Parts: sequence; C-alpha cells; structure tokens
Amino acid sequence: MQFETNTEELREAVSIAARFAERRANLPVLASIYVSAEGSNLVLRATNLECGIEVQVPARIGEEGVAAIPAHTLLGFLSNTRGKSVSVATTGEVLKIVTERASASIKTLSADDFPILPRVSASTMFSAKASDLARLIKSVAYCASTSAIKPELQSVLLVGESGKLSAAATDSFRLAEKTVPLRSAGNVPQLLLPAKNAAEFMRILETSNGEVEVYYNENQISAQIDSLYFTSRLIDAAFPNYRQILPKTFGTEVVVLREDFTQALKSLSIFADKFSHVSFTVDPENKAVMLSSRNPDVGEQTSQIRATITGDAATMSFNGRYLADSVQAISGESVRIQSNGVGKAILITDAADSSFFYLAMPMNR
Repeated sequence: MQFETNTEELREAVSIAARFAERRANLPVLASIYVSAEGSNLVLRATNLECGIEVQVPARIGEEGVAAIPAHTLLGFLSNTRGKSVSVATTGEVLKIVTERASASIKTLSADDFPILPRVSASTMFSAKASDLARLIKSVAYCASTSAIKPELQSVLLVGESGKLSAAATDSFRLAEKTVPLRSAGNVPQLLLPAKNAAEFMRILETSNGEVEVYYNENQISAQIDSLYFTSRLIDAAFPNYRQILPKTFGTEVVVLREDFTQALKSLSIFADKFSHVSFTVDPENKAVMLSSRNPDVGEQTSQIRATITGDAATMSFNGRYLADSVQAISGESVRIQSNGVGKAILITDAADSSFFYLAMPMNR
C-alpha cells in the first residue's frame, strides 16, 4: 500500500476513528484503525464491537492495499507533526509515514482479523436534520444511567410518530424528553441506543448541517453523515413507560429567568454537601424562590430569585446538580417549574417551548 494525502484531513479522520478503537482491547486488532487505499480514496474504519465508524479521505493512491495500524500510535504521530502533505507506504508488516519534518515506522497488525462493519438494510429508515438529531440526543443523554444493572436505563430511547421524533433517557432519579420534527413519513418503533454510542453519534452529527438518513433493524442502527458512516448495536430491552407517571396537573407553577436560575445553582454548588443537596422554597407572597445549600465543612448560602408564581407555597429538597443539568437543554429566556408539593417530582420546561421536559425526583431529607 502506498498513498499521499493532506496531513490535516488525515489527522482529522484518524482523530475521529481513534475514538472508536479500544485502548485495552482483548483483541489487539480492535485497538487499530483499518486503512484501505483504493481508487481515489482512503477508507478508515474502527470499531469496539459496540459501535463503529468509517471515514473517507481523498488521496493519491500509488499502490492499493490495506493495513491495520495501532490507532493511538498513528494519532500521536500525526498530532505532533507539521506540513501540508503526508506520504505513507507499507513494507511487509511495517508502515512508513513521512511528513515534511518527521518520519516514523509503525508496526502493523493483520488486516484479515479486523471485523466487518455491519450494513443495515435500507428497508427501514427515518430522516431528520442532522442538527436537530444532534440536539435531540444532547438534550437527554446526560440522564442515562451509568449502572449496568438495568441495560435499558443505560440507553437513549428514540421513537417517532405523528411527524415527530422523540428521545428520552432516565436513571430512575430523573428523566428528560426532547422532540424534534421527523422529516420522513411513518412511525419509528422504540430504538434503544447505548448512551455512550449515542454520545459519539451526537458528536458526528454536530459536524453536519444537512439531512441525515438513519437505518435500523432489530439489532443495529446506522447512518451516513457526509463522508462518515456510523453504526451501533441496539439494546434488546423494554424502556420504562414513563408517560404513565407524568403528573397531569400541578398545584404550584413557578416561572423564573433562566440566567438567574443557572447563576444561582452554579453559586450554590460551591456550598453543597457531598449529596449536592439544595433546598428549594416557593414563596408566593414575596413572589420569589429561595435556593439554599449548606456544607458543615465549607459554609452555607441562600439565593433569592424573582419569580412569577401560581399556586401554593412549598419547600422541597433536590440534587442541585440534577437541577443544573436541566437548564442545558433550555434555550429560552424563562424556565417553568411545576410541582405538587413536598415529596413529589418537579417538572422543568422551557416556558416558551414545549418540545423539552425534565422530571426530577426529590431527595428524602
């Protein structure tokens, strides 16, 4: 194999592919990037068997061939080199890489052992704007559980109906749902995308401004985004029917400025205890919300926020970090907070946008 290509384009492609290579893989070949030189393009592939990526890079191919190159060795070299172009050639099991100011020899692995990335049939698919799909995942993924006890909670749910695509995630202490327009006709059944894979999918989607077509079957999901092909396994489990537990009515409704709410929570985190405990008090008489935190080893703080309040007074306790996380998916100027009092979950939404909601359970204190 022999080729020459743009250094920056190769570096970017290797950087993307390296995120999918396993550093401590049981199979050494999974710590590598499969590079194929054919026609006028390089094709770089990497997978951890959970998800995989394929990236195409234009190149001048002198001799077609394939090689499996240790991902982080290749990335480390390219990240610290300069020059507009890079020349690569293999001799036996050694890859020689040359730039204007540096050169290196890297021992390769057998490309025959590299897994094939699955291709999903085009019979089942949906389409959406890449930016919408990225925002959809970003709005909820942080709520997914980090525990492996319940695999369905380690996922991001994707489901589509009535021209809308929804995503949801929960760790059983909080839950978020976001909805964006679905560009294709028909419904999308429940697809459970592992949360770590969803985060990588989101990063790829953020690089595109166009429309993306997503293909799926019972076990796999895939998408072509510009010169990138992404694929991931799906979790075979049932996501909780969270809509059954959503409150239908509320006894108290509070509307505050997002900036005020965000700033107060950020400041309170300095004084919060190891459980990030924050006391949340609604005071209709003074048209204010009081937030307070206390750590015996640091001190305590109380912040007052002006608010529009409907309903009853209440004092509740929440994980302050959970409250702060909710604001990242809200772009409007105001935040609506609804509650049914002590011991009940609160619902947080954008006051001007019904496409997102966040449900947080109280702390028993």
